[in-house]
Amino acid sequence: MVTDVFDDERQDLFWIVGLGLDRRHATTVRPGAVYSGQLVPSMCDSWLKIPQSTPIGREPNSKTVTEKCDECLRRTEESHFSHVVWDF
Repeated sequence: MVTDVFDDERQDLFWIVGLGLDRRHATTVRPGAVYSGQLVPSMCDSWLKIPQSTPIGREPNSKTVTEKCDECLRRTEESHFSHVVWDF
C-alpha cells in the first residue's frame, strides 16, 4: 500500500477584517507577509486593504468581529482549506 503524504496537506485561508470593513473576508494571502495599506484579493473577488498592526499591549479592534462574508463562506465551504482567524 502506498501512502500519499500530501493527502492531508491544506492551504491556509485567512479570515481578516480589511480596513474600513465590518465583517471578515477570506484570503489566501498571508496578511503578515504584506505591508499595511496593501490591497489583497478575497475569495469573494473584492479587495481588502491590510490595516496597520496594533501596538503591543493593546487588543486589535477586529478581535470582536465574528461575522463572516457570506460569499467567502460559500466559496470556501467545500474546499480543503485550513482556516485561520487573523487580527492585526
